[in-house]
Amino acid sequence: MKAKGYRRKGRSALGRNGEKAGFPPLRRWLATYEEGQKVIIDIWPGVYEGMPHARYQGKVGQVLEKRGRCYVVAIPLDKRSAKLTVSPVHIRPAA
Repeated sequence: MKAKGYRRKGRSALGRNGEKAGFPPLRRWLATYEEGQKVIIDIWPGVYEGMPHARYQGKVGQVLEKRGRCYVVAIPLDKRSAKLTVSPVHIRPAA
């Protein structure tokens, strides 16, 4: 029986021709963000810890708070907003 979880095929579906293979650079782990800062959800497929669902890949959100070593990010949707707890590896600043 084939697995049908939401992380199924996550490493291959989000990868881009070996560009994001292996361990992410330390600047992704050590990045700090201020409350109210705009960030982009950019999932690093090799790190499952603190990974948001793949449907949020490429979405722009706003940092609400820091919770532990992760960040709470609000993503505006149609009539509501989603609050995600995301590791700093999976977000980058919006330019």
